[in-house]
Amino acid sequence: MVHAKHWLVCLDLSNMDEILIGYSKFLSTVVEPESITFFHVIQSDVAAREIINEFPEVKSREDFEALIRQELKERIHSEFGDSKIEIRIVIKEGFPTDQIIEFVNSLAPDLLLVGKKMAYEGEGIIPKRIVKYVASSVLFVPETCRYILNRILVGVDFSEESARALGTAQKLLPNEETRITAQHVFRYKARFFPYTFSPEEKEEAAREIEKKKEKFVKEYRIPSDIHFALTLHREGRIANTIYDQAIRDQSDLIVIGSKSKKLSRIIRQDFTDKMVDYAFGIPLLVLKDKANHQKVLKKLFQ
Repeated sequence: MVHAKHWLVCLDLSNMDEILIGYSKFLSTVVEPESITFFHVIQSDVAAREIINEFPEVKSREDFEALIRQELKERIHSEFGDSKIEIRIVIKEGFPTDQIIEFVNSLAPDLLLVGKKMAYEGEGIIPKRIVKYVASSVLFVPETCRYILNRILVGVDFSEESARALGTAQKLLPNEETRITAQHVFRYKARFFPYTFSPEEKEEAAREIEKKKEKFVKEYRIPSDIHFALTLHREGRIANTIYDQAIRDQSDLIVIGSKSKKLSRIIRQDFTDKMVDYAFGIPLLVLKDKANHQKVLKKLFQ
């Protein structure tokens, strides 16, 4: 993400736009892109008729689109009026999720920013479909986000993708006081009831996790100032365990690496899907290797 030169921001003419545009402006002070494309999908002719009824001067489809473009332009200019970043506005019609996926795969931005509302209704945006079928890294911005980046939580499974996510978090730090937590969530191996783990077995499992962590740190040269949280997942959704850690740390961003080397990882529901579906009140960055994901998606669509 730190090398993300081209961004795509999805707007829907709701109050979420103000948050997304504002967060885009804030993030551009941390990582300055070369261009930002603001994208809006007109969902249906019903929406068009409602606006036409409200604005009698709108007589044609061209008038309708021009009205929307002007509205978006004013909102964007309020934040980016003095910016040197190249700004573009693109408007299309159709179902939002389908149009976003199609446009992202044709434009190939480095970073996609999407508003994360607490609930998606009707033909609105479906987060896990977007993450599954686009090659770009995706940043979900919730309604309750803060324009600050002092603490970052990175979900790790001791893989290459985890190391890349930690590297991205390090480069996003605005100052030396920023704290990064690398959280690894683990479970004990399943046992049939009524068999349970003895204290000795639990200690052995903890030692094994510690060994994996040490190997990960050594192999990928993870800096010593990265704090590791090795968390036992007891019950419920794994996203709850991660969110609890984010609250304790007062994290401003959660970063996870998305794996792309196998087609089966994209087709089946996995950890990334579960994280994206969760109603975090903190921005969630799903970090991708764009080139690898493009290869896998090409096979999938073929």
